[in-house]
Amino acid sequence: MPRQDALLRLYQQLVAQRSELQRQLAHDISNTGDDGASMGDVADLANGDVERELSSQLASLESRELEQIEAAILALKQGRYGNCEDCQKPIPLARLQAVPHSTTCIDCQRSEERGERKREMRTNWTTAWRDEVRAHDVETTLENLSIPVDR
Repeated sequence: MPRQDALLRLYQQLVAQRSELQRQLAHDISNTGDDGASMGDVADLANGDVERELSSQLASLESRELEQIEAAILALKQGRYGNCEDCQKPIPLARLQAVPHSTTCIDCQRSEERGERKREMRTNWTTAWRDEVRAHDVETTLENLSIPVDR
């Protein structure tokens, strides 16, 4: 029964985190739009661009975390929460309390991070799609950009 009580507390924590993330995400998304401030000097405009970019990146991170929390809440409701997606063993409560949306035990996570173990194709197409998209993400640097210069 102690694990069931801990899972109930984790569920309540996940729901609270979801509400907070939804609030933060709405705030960050509202800050990514054009604020209509076409007045000001170049520094003011650049500062506004930087702030909008930071808000956009925060919204992206929050969106990913919200997605993970939603998946954890669904897994709790379906009775699948707390088991490692790779080895199917119960994830220790200490790990779940530290990272409530964990889907793997620490051993499987470490193996994956070292490249020793690749996750098998999941039936969760959203997760599979997200992993595929991230696998093809390319870091953009100034050297990668080709910006035409008017002379």
